[in-house]
Amino acid sequence: MSPLFKVVLLVAVVVAVWFVVRAVRAGSGPSLGSHVSFMPVEELPERARQAIDVQLAQDQLIGAVKLYREATGAGLKESKTAVETYRWKHGGGAR
Repeated sequence: MSPLFKVVLLVAVVVAVWFVVRAVRAGSGPSLGSHVSFMPVEELPERARQAIDVQLAQDQLIGAVKLYREATGAGLKESKTAVETYRWKHGGGAR
C-alpha cells in the first residue's frame, strides 16, 4: 500500500467520524432535509384553542403542549414548537 493511499484513507475515515459525531450531537441521524411541521394553534377548533389559551395564561406550557397533542395527535417536538410559536405570536415571548 502506498503512503499516499494511506493518508487519503485516513482523511476519509476522520471526515466520516466527524460527520457522524456532529449528527449525533445535533440530535438527528445522518439524514438530509429533516424539518418540523405542525398545524398552527390558530387552525385548531375553538374549544381546543381556548383551552390552550387558558393554560398559557397560567404560564403552564406543559399543559398547553399536552392539550395540543390531544387535539392533533402530533409528536412532542412538533407540539412544543406549535405552542411556543403561538405564544410568541400573541406576545407571550420565550420563557
